[in-house]
Amino acid sequence: MSRFVVVAGESSGDLLASKIINSIKEQLPDAIFEGIAGPKMVKAGCLNWFDSSELSVMGIFGVLKHLPRIFLIRRRIIKRILNNPPDAFIGIDSPDFNLTLEKKLKNKGIKTIHVVSPSFWAWRKNRVRFLNQSTDLLLCLFPFEEDLLRQHNVNAIFIGHPLADSVDHSIDISSVRNALQLDAQTKTVITLMPGSRNTEIKRHAELLFEAADLISKKYDFVEFVVPVVNDSIEQVLKKILTDRFHNLKVVITDNATLALSACDLVITKSGTATLEAALYKKPVIVVYKMSSLSYWFLRIFKIVQTKYISLPNILLGKEVVPELIQKKAHPETIFNESLLYLSNQKVVKEVQEQFNDLYLELKKNASMLAATAIINTIDE
Repeated sequence: MSRFVVVAGESSGDLLASKIINSIKEQLPDAIFEGIAGPKMVKAGCLNWFDSSELSVMGIFGVLKHLPRIFLIRRRIIKRILNNPPDAFIGIDSPDFNLTLEKKLKNKGIKTIHVVSPSFWAWRKNRVRFLNQSTDLLLCLFPFEEDLLRQHNVNAIFIGHPLADSVDHSIDISSVRNALQLDAQTKTVITLMPGSRNTEIKRHAELLFEAADLISKKYDFVEFVVPVVNDSIEQVLKKILTDRFHNLKVVITDNATLALSACDLVITKSGTATLEAALYKKPVIVVYKMSSLSYWFLRIFKIVQTKYISLPNILLGKEVVPELIQKKAHPETIFNESLLYLSNQKVVKEVQEQFNDLYLELKKNASMLAATAIINTIDE
């Protein structure tokens, strides 16, 4: 009977881990899973030592105040694993937490597998030289990462991206719009994605609503859809709308799939949502604002090494998606970029063709490839 300890942070890690657990169970029905889990992992059968939300912190300075608690969790995890070693440890993303943990476990003879390569190609490039000290196997989501990692003696396998596997292009747009209870007269639907954390909502929500207000004054029969991850963020957004933007036609939903399937354009903060929108082949405008201190820190020390911040641009190697950062993240600028897409179907078609190529490149059945690679590793 195989036993795995799995550690995931963030909702995306919880989702990916749950799919990998289910895929491993297809090949090893009696396998046991335990560790740091989110609700989807628990539903898949993972015994929860700590909730994955314990690792969900962000920002250079936001992390600092949580370090004592995070270090305590890590020490408890290590002690528990060493007292009863599993067949393998599987770390899902959360590199700052998992890679240090994996290094300690690997030094004790426990096989370690890390899923989702840290973005060494974007920032903190020196990390790549030490990845082979932490992990026996690294499963990466982007094709260029495998070659880069192998050049540094990291045992890496490209498994594709789970988001590409989950996208359904056969969904009928009219039925999706009906499911969202959009007005029958609506001609244009724009999905706004200000973020999933309170700090992101604080920086992006009013900004996106101000841009939406400008768009609604330019176009008749336009509605906006905002997907949310929990009730508390929904209440914050509703208050902003009631206080300042009560004339906007906005539908708030907990279903991001419906929101992306129904729309003609996505305006989103930077992050995985940019790739998700591209995989749905929707024109995207990316905005991002951070604290002035964090932005100054990144610029002065030249921490970010990539030319672009959005995943579609990074993967395609050119600016297909407009990126509006800090001072450029302004309602008027967002409005002007939106007009380009809403008034020019030729531009939209060109973008969609490039997004389709990206979709085909990343759709590989990631969870099944991951499961097979993990099982092969414990059998070695």
